[in-house]
Amino acid sequence: MPTNAKHSASYLKFIHLTQALRALPGLPTLDPIEERLLNYLAAAWFSDKDATVLETMRSTPDMSPSTVHRRLKTLRKKGLLHFDVDAQDNRIKYIVKTDMTDQYFAHLGKCMDTAFA
Repeated sequence: MPTNAKHSASYLKFIHLTQALRALPGLPTLDPIEERLLNYLAAAWFSDKDATVLETMRSTPDMSPSTVHRRLKTLRKKGLLHFDVDAQDNRIKYIVKTDMTDQYFAHLGKCMDTAFA
């Protein structure tokens, strides 16, 4: 199989597996905005950076800050993150991942492993 066709097939397999992942009963359903925010936060967490609510609200110029804030609150209600208040300045809230967030990304990682195997 040519390289381009192999990569296309792997990507399409990954998409199919992630769609199946969304149907699993143990994980919350995410809309595209929530997925996008969670991916943004994952990149920050992977780089050992603290993500604040304010920085995240400013991270997406094509979305209003109120939309981002509303979706962050929804992700919190779904158990995928929580907010920690800064010890020195209670106006600063850090966005922290949860065990469910780790589980969600682990399932995505398994999908990638399967797709590219």
